[in-house]
Amino acid sequence: MALVLSLRAGGGFAPARRLLFVAIAAMLALSTARLGLFGLHAASGVGGWFGPFAVVAACAALGALAYGALISASMALIDPTSLAAISLGCAAATSASFAVTRALHGARVLWLVIPWWFAFSGLLWYAGRYAHLKSNSIR
Repeated sequence: MALVLSLRAGGGFAPARRLLFVAIAAMLALSTARLGLFGLHAASGVGGWFGPFAVVAACAALGALAYGALISASMALIDPTSLAAISLGCAAATSASFAVTRALHGARVLWLVIPWWFAFSGLLWYAGRYAHLKSNSIR
């Protein structure tokens, strides 16, 4: 939503296209959350905490991949290599947060979402900055 609101009105994005972006992003978020809940339920039978840890990492990576692909498809901001790096970075940030909160017995949803969002936003900014610097050095 913040991405949509930050787009300038004169940027060529019609209100219907912005609304479609928000709707698709919401469906992706819901789908990833549902997939995570099903995965956690299935992984609960796996011994130890590796199963839930793997599900959290996979959902974080898939969510970043899906959201990044949506941004790339609508605005062509992200190349595939950067999208893969963003996805892995989000998985790493969320996995680290999951490990810490589990060790401290304070596993709340926000302790997984906030590191994911900061990782995604920071890596997206870095990928855009890197692409900008790379395109300026070619000229």
